[in-house]
Amino acid sequence: METELLKTQLPEYLERISVKERSGLYHCPLCGSGTHRGDRSDGAFSVYDNGTRWHCFACNQSGDLFTLIGLVEQIESFPQQVRFAAELFGIPMPEQGSRSAAQKPAAPKQTINPQPQKSQPVRTDYHAYISKCAQNVTKTDYWTKERGFSPEIIRRFQLGYDPEKHVVVIPYDSSHTYYMTRSVQGKTFRKPRTLDAGEEPIYHRAALYQSEKPCFVCESPIDAISVMSAGSYPAIAIGGTGARKLLAQIDEKLPLCPLILCFDEDEAGRKVTEQLGHELLKRTLSFSVADFDLNAYPADRRKDANDFFRGNPEVFAQQIAQNAEALMRSREAVQDEARDTNETCTGAYRLAGFLDSIHGANSTEAIPSGFEGLDEWLDGGFFAGLYILGAISSLGKTTFLLQTADQIAAAGTDVLYFSLEMSAEELIAKSVSRQTFLLCDEDTRKAKTVRGITTKSRYANYSPAECKLIDSAVLAYQKYAGRLYYYEGIGNIGAEEIRRKTEEHIRLTGRRPVVMIDYLQIMAPYDLRASDKQNTDKAVLELKRLSRDCKLPVIAISSLNRESYGSGEIEMSAFKESGAIEYGSDVLIGLQVQGLGGKLGTQENLKKIQKCKENPIRYVELKILKNRNGRTGKKVGLRYFSLFNCFLPDESYVQRAISDSISDDDDFEPAL
Repeated sequence: METELLKTQLPEYLERISVKERSGLYHCPLCGSGTHRGDRSDGAFSVYDNGTRWHCFACNQSGDLFTLIGLVEQIESFPQQVRFAAELFGIPMPEQGSRSAAQKPAAPKQTINPQPQKSQPVRTDYHAYISKCAQNVTKTDYWTKERGFSPEIIRRFQLGYDPEKHVVVIPYDSSHTYYMTRSVQGKTFRKPRTLDAGEEPIYHRAALYQSEKPCFVCESPIDAISVMSAGSYPAIAIGGTGARKLLAQIDEKLPLCPLILCFDEDEAGRKVTEQLGHELLKRTLSFSVADFDLNAYPADRRKDANDFFRGNPEVFAQQIAQNAEALMRSREAVQDEARDTNETCTGAYRLAGFLDSIHGANSTEAIPSGFEGLDEWLDGGFFAGLYILGAISSLGKTTFLLQTADQIAAAGTDVLYFSLEMSAEELIAKSVSRQTFLLCDEDTRKAKTVRGITTKSRYANYSPAECKLIDSAVLAYQKYAGRLYYYEGIGNIGAEEIRRKTEEHIRLTGRRPVVMIDYLQIMAPYDLRASDKQNTDKAVLELKRLSRDCKLPVIAISSLNRESYGSGEIEMSAFKESGAIEYGSDVLIGLQVQGLGGKLGTQENLKKIQKCKENPIRYVELKILKNRNGRTGKKVGLRYFSLFNCFLPDESYVQRAISDSISDDDDFEPAL
């Protein structure tokens, strides 16, 4: 029912007219409880019954939303209270006017796409009332005695007095469309009805857009007037310790001036300073927090700007200027730094570094992979950049990457190998197994598999020649093992850890390594709440950034999506989370079975792949899918000796490629 729904808007209405303390109590908009001068909270206005009822323990008044609207907005009629709330919160109004009838659900109206309409109050001109109160200002000594304002200040800010209500009057701007009153005895504040004047605006809001001079942000208009009276800097007031109003204004239109937060020296003031400062930082706005020497003021004049103004006006004026000047100096320093940084982006500034990168000590040279055919199509080998290698399972992705690492290390370049599945011992065993195959003089009966290397019981059955071959393989591996650095991890190594280890290696050794990751999809997630795609995207971008910042090759293995199995030759769309991989990588390489053709059906391709996997010598090819600075579409034929973890060139493949004698229709079976 409409009235029941409206009652639940009580907390929202209080957000507009009051201040909520940390204790959960509010400042009472009726009697002013909570607007004390001490350092403790004393709000007595509570909300209960699921946010639909209120009670003030100070003035002993209570009721629901409509009761409060009636008291604050001075609306006596219940139907008008309901109408005011409905228009304020954009909820369709009940058709009847009585409380009992209003609680009955209204019959649905037959309209097209009905939308609740918020009322647009017509601003009332309070010029006559404010002018009359300004003429009566001499009938009270509140402004001079209680606030320390001179007649000139009173005239400048059009401060007034209403002798009939015994309240002082503060207009919010020269348009006279909003004002507030304060009792000369006690702390009761009154404001115009929202229906007549709209929501309370920021006091002296125009100051945000009049100049680039720092603007002080205060809680109350009296504090803002005190700041402006003490010096030549503008000030605004947000009407309490709620930052919502100011942030909404900033989001609507950015201010021209930097801001100085000048809230009360109490817990509520410190809290809003922290909250507002956090929001301003997010919006990258220039601001500072006012710093006053409280010892310069009497003990009972150390809470807010008006206290300072009354306690020691000369010192207050000096400190206002000091705060503004400090902010301007800081802002100018930031702007100077930004200008200097901007200049470093010009081509002229970067030209010297560019020439040094070509001719200097840090010139970029290719790092050969050790596979002649691949290096040819990569213009000599690996350069600084992100390389990604993808293949379906059991085609030797890890073995190929590891053999590449060994060949790079043997040529004199450090390699950091981040293995996220296999242990370092397994990797070493694969390398030693390969060495036995390369040193066996084509007698593969002597060469050893990984199990043949790592199973101790088998050594009793080995011949002296076999044992000697293993020793020779270990010595061959040992010659370059000092250039290989293994880092093991299972789900706990991410891009940040890889960067940290890489930078640490450069710092400790003075050498730039090649970084290898096996493999991309099982790196530690950047954000546990993010999707796999988002984490993969982030990993690719961070690895790309690492290659650029440290000027070194980063080579990562990537798995492929299941849809690519049997679909023919590998394409970029086959990479899992392919968006970031496709656009973030510098070079994208696919490892696939030889002879897969686009004209072959899925089943034929799957049979060919399965037959290849069953063969101890698997005929595969590298296909360059993307090369940001070189040739693409090129292929390199390899023979993969899976038992001995070794890839060798396929010379017959090179000859066939040159003669172009293979077509998609050929039922090619490699010779063993």
